[in-house]
Amino acid sequence: MEQLLGSDFKLMIIAGARLLENNKEMINAMNTFPVPDGDTGTNMSLTMRSALAEVQKVNTDSIGDVAAALATGSLLGARGNSGVILSQIFRGFAKGLEGKHKVTPKEFAAAMQSGVQAAYKAVMKPVEGTMLTIARESAKAAISAANRGTGFKQMLQDVVEHAEAVLAKTPDMLPVLKEAGVVDAGGRGLIDIYTGFLLQLLGEEIPEAHEIQETKLEQSQDVFHTEEIEFGYCTELIIRGEKLDPEKIRREISVLGDSVLSVGDSQLVKVHIHTNNPGLVLEKCIAYGTLHDIKIDNMRDQHTEILNIESEPEPQVVEGIAVVAVANGDGLTEIFNSLGVDKIIHGGQSMNPSTEDLLQAVKEVPQNKVIILPNNKNIILSAKQVCQLSDKDVRVVESRSIPQGIAAMLAYIQDEALEKNVENMEAARQKVKSAAVTYAVCDSKVNGMEIKKNDIIGLIEDDIIACGNNVEQIVKDLLFKMVDDETEVITLYAGEAVPMDTAETLQNEIESLFAEYDVELYEGGQPHYFYILSVE
Repeated sequence: MEQLLGSDFKLMIIAGARLLENNKEMINAMNTFPVPDGDTGTNMSLTMRSALAEVQKVNTDSIGDVAAALATGSLLGARGNSGVILSQIFRGFAKGLEGKHKVTPKEFAAAMQSGVQAAYKAVMKPVEGTMLTIARESAKAAISAANRGTGFKQMLQDVVEHAEAVLAKTPDMLPVLKEAGVVDAGGRGLIDIYTGFLLQLLGEEIPEAHEIQETKLEQSQDVFHTEEIEFGYCTELIIRGEKLDPEKIRREISVLGDSVLSVGDSQLVKVHIHTNNPGLVLEKCIAYGTLHDIKIDNMRDQHTEILNIESEPEPQVVEGIAVVAVANGDGLTEIFNSLGVDKIIHGGQSMNPSTEDLLQAVKEVPQNKVIILPNNKNIILSAKQVCQLSDKDVRVVESRSIPQGIAAMLAYIQDEALEKNVENMEAARQKVKSAAVTYAVCDSKVNGMEIKKNDIIGLIEDDIIACGNNVEQIVKDLLFKMVDDETEVITLYAGEAVPMDTAETLQNEIESLFAEYDVELYEGGQPHYFYILSVE
């Protein structure tokens, strides 16, 4: 191949992402630098997944457009130190291909070098023997091959072979790798992406995941002691604003920790830092704009969990039914547990668990039949994927809200047959009217209402029905629209932002307004929503 179009490159990206996904656990197992948190493979794979989602939206055949989408998607979805660095490699790469419809091997190689420069610039203290080294040497091999007049297939063959040779030498560059007996994890992940590029051009299948020894993860990380982790919290976020200066932000937060990355442009900056004071990091960042996609992980806990992994056999599968439900908030968790839910996955609005999360929960319960309650419309499709992926008999009761999930559990009888339970639970959840009170995250106009950011809004199912500045009044407005002659019970679940004495006062007011109905109040503890309501 002498020229590469956007459609060709899109297929290469898909292949690279797939190979990385297949090998992410192997990469996690060798993760030791900059901290032994065991998630480099996962972070790089999630970053590529976000990048791929953006790439799939491109409907032109311009390689410049595809590369730009790759850069944008990877930045928005960047996870961890490795994910942010990967996003910068793609950002520089995209800049090198800007405005190009198709490219030659020389142009592609030059863009790889542009990516290297962007990545090195993004890291305050570049360390050799890491992903940066692999990126630099890969670009070097690409330029050398392109200058010899090779086509894309031979150029990428040279890139992968040279990068593999350099990766094998990374333990000699970083003593911590030699001590752990592994090569650099981020470098391994980058080579997998480039290998995926090559396999696509050669028309070869993407290999399945490598087998790794069960003890490999502990062996590669037990050279560390948890107390040796100097900065304990991996803190990530996106800042959105105007006239942002990534360099200025990086300088200001750099005194608060290490592994500092601040990348982006004047309107969006991705921040990553290992710190002992994530709250102070957030405080400094919020001065520049609004904060989004905040993620804080305790790396000491991560490391301890990895070292405590025991090589136990899969739990013995037994005859019976288990229920897995998605919920967020201590009160809601307690309610579902009391109703007989076997496994709670913490999540919901703004924090949707993945198919992988749901599948893992299904594996962890011993029963051979499982019912999943998504309790959110955005989780239903992910839950349905588990039915095909699990060896167990998995069914999804399509609960679209917490009240629907609770109603379904009230209809659940453990000793009943699976099909009958699913039928009864589906019927029960459909009889519930659900509503929620939250706040607007941006200005909008919906159903003839002018809604401003931070206004209180009320939703019945998924439709915005009421807007104002008083939470309690919005609750009453919703109930006036929901209650009818068939109503028997009104239930309120108070969120984490609502004091219980305030909620009890509201309960008393509602009992006066709707004296003929039972009004129940529970402490849900859910984030984002002041109240979740149900009318049955």
